[in-house]
Amino acid sequence: MIPIKLLLIHSWNEAETAYRGRFSSLFSYPSLTLAVICSLIPEGVFEKIDIVDENSQQVVYDKEYYDLVMVSFETSSSITAYKHCDAFRKRGSYVVCGGYHATALPNEVLRHCDTVIAGPAELTVPEFIRDFVSGTPKQYYRNDNVSAEDFPIPARDRITKRKKLRIPAVIANRGCPNSCKYCSMRTMWKNCPRQVESVVDEVRALQSKMVIFYDPNFFGNRDYALALMHALKPLKILWASNATADFGYDHELMQAAYESGCRGVLIGLESLNTQSLTSAAKRFCDTDKYKEIIDNIHSHGMAVNGCFVMGFDHDTEEELLALPERVDKLGLDLCRFAILTPYPGTKFYEEYEKQGRIITKDWSRYTQHYAVFQPSHITPERLEELYRTVWKQAYSWRRVLRRTFSFEMILISYCYSP
Repeated sequence: MIPIKLLLIHSWNEAETAYRGRFSSLFSYPSLTLAVICSLIPEGVFEKIDIVDENSQQVVYDKEYYDLVMVSFETSSSITAYKHCDAFRKRGSYVVCGGYHATALPNEVLRHCDTVIAGPAELTVPEFIRDFVSGTPKQYYRNDNVSAEDFPIPARDRITKRKKLRIPAVIANRGCPNSCKYCSMRTMWKNCPRQVESVVDEVRALQSKMVIFYDPNFFGNRDYALALMHALKPLKILWASNATADFGYDHELMQAAYESGCRGVLIGLESLNTQSLTSAAKRFCDTDKYKEIIDNIHSHGMAVNGCFVMGFDHDTEEELLALPERVDKLGLDLCRFAILTPYPGTKFYEEYEKQGRIITKDWSRYTQHYAVFQPSHITPERLEELYRTVWKQAYSWRRVLRRTFSFEMILISYCYSP
């Protein structure tokens, strides 16, 4: 064994404290990032490996000297990550960065580290480690020629479960066939579904009655989804996933989902303005069909969490303020709101940068809670004010109780239907 000490960090925006509180284990989803990276490190290479998930753990600079520090982060946590990188480099560590932000802006990230690993890690992390051990590490690694056979089973046993939901996460297909302008998914991943048997074996080994699928579009490959759900059915688990709006028109797919244990889907409805959806290159743009879609999903015994993005160029102040009432009329069981955030690597970022509409590159504000660009019809400050108002109104006690009662009635109706 080579006497080299390794520290793995999944960085977290230090200003975002909401997910670190007393009740964070009720709504903080488990991350697979560190678990996947751990599974890619060959046995016997390092004398010691320490792992820090900064969502619930602290990075300590002087507790121990590390020869190698590897940091993964998203745009919103990049400022915090840079602080860690600079501190460990000052102490003599070799620092490597990866993740969405490093993939989108490698030259910026290289100012704070010695090596950038961009894109998927399955081939590049083992390659870098071989080079590092041999004394020939490169500044930049990227290899997108990753197939489903390269995906390891995440080393979940190495990662803390502190302050996380106790529902394990699984990914069957990281990619999505859509090209929405606000989404950074295609910066990192391509469509590459795993073998159905491999996914089922992983789920079975978890020995959990509930599972969350992190696939960005679980039903995007219809034939694959049907095959996977057929194989999941004998496991008698309950699960939830992401879906797109057109899922609500495919009754065969919805019934197969319910029978295999699906009890909820999260759908990016994004806007109730058709022009806004069109401008974002959303594939399904018929907002008049949303109510029918949600009713169809309910008719198959599944809840719907609808997500909305505020700040598209065609959004008006009146439409945004009306969102809570319109959510009521749609019959959604849950709803989430975000301010449109043009992340580096997305089409919107390219467009807004060319138009001079990016008003800050303080990446710590790229949390979807702040307006980091100039909207068309209102000021950034007003957009943030509307965002807070809509959240507050949508989650008034009256509305929460109404949604809870409505879905209970839907389940009762479904269970006792002939």
